[in-house]
Amino acid sequence: MAMSIRLQVLLDSEELAEVREHAEKEHMTVSAWVRRAIRHEISERPAARVHEKLAAISRAQQYRYPSGDFGNMAAEIEHDYSAGIEP
Repeated sequence: MAMSIRLQVLLDSEELAEVREHAEKEHMTVSAWVRRAIRHEISERPAARVHEKLAAISRAQQYRYPSGDFGNMAAEIEHDYSAGIEP
């Protein structure tokens, strides 16, 4: 079992009242509710970023951007890196 470490979080009175209200509605302590909220944020954030990236790619596919042959582009990039040219 992992060791528990105390974390102090400063909230204004309105924020604390709102957290207490949510915790009470779910018959939870404030600490348990906050731990659950943190776990939720940690687990959901990467998925949200992936979703945002995929949405950006989908939007970009609607346009026709100029592009060259991948092999030529990769060679040009490698040449610039070797020459010390940065984008």
